[in-house]
Amino acid sequence: MMDIAALGAALEPTRQSLDAAGFDLALAEREGRLVLTVLPRDTACEDCLVPKSLFKRMAQDEIREAGLGALELDIVYPIDLRPKRS
Repeated sequence: MMDIAALGAALEPTRQSLDAAGFDLALAEREGRLVLTVLPRDTACEDCLVPKSLFKRMAQDEIREAGLGALELDIVYPIDLRPKRS
């Protein structure tokens, strides 16, 4: 079982950066993986988001630097939350 509170504390620099760009960060555990969901607010600057691969590396680095070890991460960006067009 993951310590979501400790992971949230480790990811505080990322959360602050996202907050400045108009986003919230939600953390959840799913099937042994940490899921980071970037949620836009009305003021969100989606052009301000770095590519997912970079975001993932940055998050993994923050988690490792906090001494929490390596985790498998899934990143969910606002575009992933939009309904798919048929």
